[in-house]
Amino acid sequence: MLPNPEIREVTIHDYLKILKKRIGIFFLVPFIIIVTTVIYISVRKPIYRATASILIEAVAPKVIEIKDVSREDFQSMFSQNIFQTQYKILTSIALAEKVADNLRASKDSAFKNIDNLTEKLLLQIKVEKLKDSQVVLFHVEDPDALNASTIANTFAKTYIQQDIEKRSRAAREASGWLQSQIGSYKDKVREAEEALNAYIQSNKIVSLPDIEKKTQGLLESLKENKSKLETELADGVKRYREKHPKIISLRAQLEDIEKKIEKETSNLLDLNEKMVQYNLLKKDVESNQEIYINMLNRTKETGLAEKIEVSRISIIDYAQPPLRPFRPNKKRAMQAAIILSLLGSVGVAFFLEYLDSTIRTAEDVSSYLNLPFLGYIPSITSRDAKTESEKALVCWQMTQSTIIESFRSVRTSILFAAPEDKRLNSIVITSSLPQEGKSFISSNLSAVFCQLNEKVILIDMDMRRPKLHRTLKIEQKPGLSDFLTGNIDLTKIIRPTSINNLFIIPAGTVPPNPSELLSSRKINTLFEDLKGKYDRIVIDSPPVLSVPDTLLLGKIADGIVLVIKGASTRLDAISGTKKKILEAKGKIIGVIVNNINPEREDKYYYYHYYYSEEGGKGKKQS
Repeated sequence: MLPNPEIREVTIHDYLKILKKRIGIFFLVPFIIIVTTVIYISVRKPIYRATASILIEAVAPKVIEIKDVSREDFQSMFSQNIFQTQYKILTSIALAEKVADNLRASKDSAFKNIDNLTEKLLLQIKVEKLKDSQVVLFHVEDPDALNASTIANTFAKTYIQQDIEKRSRAAREASGWLQSQIGSYKDKVREAEEALNAYIQSNKIVSLPDIEKKTQGLLESLKENKSKLETELADGVKRYREKHPKIISLRAQLEDIEKKIEKETSNLLDLNEKMVQYNLLKKDVESNQEIYINMLNRTKETGLAEKIEVSRISIIDYAQPPLRPFRPNKKRAMQAAIILSLLGSVGVAFFLEYLDSTIRTAEDVSSYLNLPFLGYIPSITSRDAKTESEKALVCWQMTQSTIIESFRSVRTSILFAAPEDKRLNSIVITSSLPQEGKSFISSNLSAVFCQLNEKVILIDMDMRRPKLHRTLKIEQKPGLSDFLTGNIDLTKIIRPTSINNLFIIPAGTVPPNPSELLSSRKINTLFEDLKGKYDRIVIDSPPVLSVPDTLLLGKIADGIVLVIKGASTRLDAISGTKKKILEAKGKIIGVIVNNINPEREDKYYYYHYYYSEEGGKGKKQS
């Protein structure tokens, strides 16, 4: 578990510690993932991918419109709209059916007996447009490399052939339409020419432009003569009288010229009117002739396009049979497996740590419980002790071992935990739940205190489920319950043991009301009498969360030692125990982590000595 942020900040060391703690995951998870990947690669049928590339160019369909479609316009349309249209065509059932027919018609027998070939082809083909280009890729995946390339190339060829057929069909339809229109336009040309000729005949027009030119010149000449006569008449009036013969002659000439000008002007207006109608008829003839000639030319072009197989689509690269499978990609799969192994190992390690809310190390005790850590007690193997009785006195029966050094370390921690002005004379050994080893701790801790020449008495106050009398092989009755009920004297319940200076008070007869006995005044009298006779009182009490007996003792004893079964007791149970003890005004001396391998769990916090089986002194381990 990561430390409580309210107590201290989480550091990189905490994360590294979790990874080191779960080091086995970094072998197990990669092994499972890599082996699974290898098996998957081995049993999965390889799939090959073949790719053919085609180019869709801008070719103007010269059927009706005269103006070509520019390449820039086509590229703009292609990037926006055309590819979507072509994609629908490329993935259409109609094209797949033609491809299937072509494959069955080929010499390759692999495609002849497939019933759902069209459906299979639609699943196999994948179309991809290269960005900012007019190139389209055909990807075909198939268990057979040769079949994959054959299908891809057949798709490309069939697509081109379909485009040619479409263009030829459009040319044929356009040619037929043009043929049907040529006759009508030919009649229009003939009718326009006949109308023009009839107009010329009716108006006896030989060459209107020449007549117009001559009339215009004559009119201009008459206007010039008129101007000269007007000048001569003005000069003559100054010299002669009005009835002078010269003046009369000039006036007669001027009147004659004005009549001619009026006549020619009228002729010119009539001529202009005829020219307007003439030009209209002539333009109608020319327009119909131009359309007729264009339709004749386009008919020839469409007829030629119908015969010439030209497509705007061309193959850039034919698909080649791939040399290596596309799936599974062994190299990529192994790379992914390695990356997944690393990430998975870290993820599993932290997930297991998240699920694991048990206390294991000294740092767990300080980080989550904020209580003093007294020491580790290692797991006892069958080599150390075989029976419960041997385990209860293992520190007395063995002179040198890791277990003895562990209890001595705990003893030292308890001695240093005592205030300077007050000795921890009475100590309650308890736990949160049953089966955490408090009785084992109580008996062996009493033994190591005896090694300091202290006179120690061990009291079994777990009157509901007494155990010490069996492990230390003494009579259960009379005992503590008999003394508290007033049935027997204190000296009658104290028993010596096989260990010098170690005495025990068994639980006695199992009472119906242990809590009431422990809350009686006589329990205080018991403690006062024992403090005067013994250097150390060690009390084996019931689990805190099971019964309230230990909470009653918390006020009387000098301190409580909380035993935790390492990697077993959950944090919520221990936190609840701590809360109950503190609410009952009990003083917790510290925590002992029992039944654990401290070298593996917490080598930075636990130090111990050991001696080899030959009796030589070993080195200090950390």
